[in-house]
Parts: sequence; structure tokens; C-alpha cells
Amino acid sequence: MTTVARTQRRSDTVDLARTDPARLNDATYYRTGRSLDGDDAFGRHEPWLSFFDKVAERIVRRYEPRNAIDVGCAFGLLVEALCDRGVEAFGLDVSTHAVSMARADMKDRLWVQSVHDPIPVFSGSERYDLAICIEVLEHLPPEQAETAIANICAISDRVLFSSTPDDFDDPTHFNVLPMSDWLTLFAAYGFFPAWRSSARFVSRHAFVVERREPRRGVLGRLLG
Repeated sequence: MTTVARTQRRSDTVDLARTDPARLNDATYYRTGRSLDGDDAFGRHEPWLSFFDKVAERIVRRYEPRNAIDVGCAFGLLVEALCDRGVEAFGLDVSTHAVSMARADMKDRLWVQSVHDPIPVFSGSERYDLAICIEVLEHLPPEQAETAIANICAISDRVLFSSTPDDFDDPTHFNVLPMSDWLTLFAAYGFFPAWRSSARFVSRHAFVVERREPRRGVLGRLLG
């Protein structure tokens, strides 16, 4: 494929992400487009079940949320792992296919929606104790990122976030940014690194931000 052809294909893919993002995240994408450290493609099987089980365990142990939402939940694996630990968890994803793959008892806790749209709170309170967004926003067209951050910040005072800073191979990764850029976007809405801001149990670049006044030196330590 020539450079011109690759550029045109990427442009067409970005346009599709703007008009019909669910088509980019269909069954084929989940079967071939995602992997964990070179292992099996994403699905309701190992190593993914164990990965999200461990993530849920660490979340509950460290943050003790009563309720939570997974923004970009895919098959709802983290939602079910949190619910199994007593957290009232919910999830949303742009992919109709992904949401249809939820565990039977989770189907009423997941819904199809873009993070670019305002996010409802179904926990019986004004906000979720924790909003989670793992490897999602790099899939958005760049101009949608700030609105997505604003919508996430509107529903919780604490956010666990990760977005790859260096994976440019996935053709749906339209907005790959360094951690510092995401932290700057969160800071614009009054969210700054938490006391224990690193979330390496998710990924090396995952972090937690909270709604509060900034503390000197925290950002530098996180990026270092």
C-alpha cells in the first residue's frame, strides 16, 4: 500500500469514527485488533478474565468505591469483577457488539453510548465514587478528547485513567498522547494526581486523578 493510500485509508477511518464508531469496534475488531502482551485477542477468556479480576481486586482494596463506572467497558469484564466484589458497578461502550457480549447478569448494567455524550449516573447518588477509563480515549478523533474528559469529570471526583502513549500501530488509535497531555486536560477541570497516583496494576502509564487543589511536585514525580 502506498503512502497516499495509507493516508487516505486513515482519513476514511477517522471519518467513520466520527459518524459511526460502532462499525470500527465490531466482532472482527475484538477478534483481531486487541491483545494483552501478545496473548490472545480480547474476549471472555484468559488472560483477560484474570487481568480484570486482579484490577478489580486492587481497585476495591485501594479505593473502596461503593459504586463505579467503566467508561469504554467493552464486554463488561471489569464491571462484573467489581460487582462480584460488592461494588455497584456500571459500564458504557460505543460498540453494540461489545455490550452484547456481557455476562447475562450484567446486561442491565451496561449500555451503548459514546463517551463524547453526557454520561448518566445510575447509582442513586449524584456521582460515582470512581470513574474508570482504560485504553479508550486514544480511539477518539482528537477534537473529541476534551469533551470526553469533561464528561468523565462531571460524574465522579476520582478517575482511574490510562491511554497508551506510544501504540501507533492500531489503525483506530487516532489520538495517541503522552501522559502529560492527558494530565493537562484533566487539570483544566480541576483534577490533579492523587496521593497514590500511579496505577501500574492497570498499565505502566495508568494514573489516578482527583478533584482538588494541586500539590507541588506531584505531577513531576508521576511523570518521572
